[in-house]
Amino acid sequence: MTVLAVGDVVGAEAAAWLAARLPRLREEHRADFVVVNAENCAVTGPLPMDGFGMTVEVVDLLLEAGVDAVTGGNHSWDGPDVDEVLARPQVVRPANLDETRGRGLLTLRDGDRVLTVLNLLSPTAALPAMKAPQPRELWPSWTGIAGEQPLPGAVLIDLHGESPWEKAAFAHALDGRISALVGTHTHDPTLRGHLLPGGTAYVTELGMTGPLGFTGGGFDPVHFAARLRGEDFTRLPAYQLATGPLALGAVVIEITAQGTASAVRRIH
Repeated sequence: MTVLAVGDVVGAEAAAWLAARLPRLREEHRADFVVVNAENCAVTGPLPMDGFGMTVEVVDLLLEAGVDAVTGGNHSWDGPDVDEVLARPQVVRPANLDETRGRGLLTLRDGDRVLTVLNLLSPTAALPAMKAPQPRELWPSWTGIAGEQPLPGAVLIDLHGESPWEKAAFAHALDGRISALVGTHTHDPTLRGHLLPGGTAYVTELGMTGPLGFTGGGFDPVHFAARLRGEDFTRLPAYQLATGPLALGAVVIEITAQGTASAVRRIH
């Protein structure tokens, strides 16, 4: 089984750019499943922290292009179409919080190929004013989700978090129990993919799929700088998307019939 995992899509233009290239990417890498983090795929609101999230239009564009699962993070509950977006059966929001909308777990099937996609949100990446309950700690959440029975097929976790140490520790704690753990949220891709001793593929940060201007996060960093200085960043104009060429943050993961990863490689 081959899985193409794509990191945070930033803005509608980047989503359209990815959608146009996805059929060729899928064919070139013989991907059985495509998993895309799209929590920033629509920048819609007039205020600094209200302008992220997903819209039905952009999510449907990705799904029609062949995306099998759309994952999220701290912005899964933002945007004007949140209820309709989370109702899409292919959309997976973080599972480790008390939320009735949407689902945190999705099992994909293609003949004898089965992939379960789980989305988790680290407390390190949760916003104080997030429009959903705060996430629970990762390990108790995992044990509650996995239970005593193994999840179906190969298992891929999108862990949305700030800390590379936390992502690495969680991947090692689950080594041999899941097929792959890919990190999202910080937007700057880490170069190396790892095959852990128990057969789990691990990538600290998939990276952003979006415009490369400014610091590489896809946005003008003026708000982040103002927050660091202790200034009232909410008085600034709305976040602006970066300009410049578009980049793909993605990896291809090869998974054996036994559910262990045999290769993980970054594509550009």
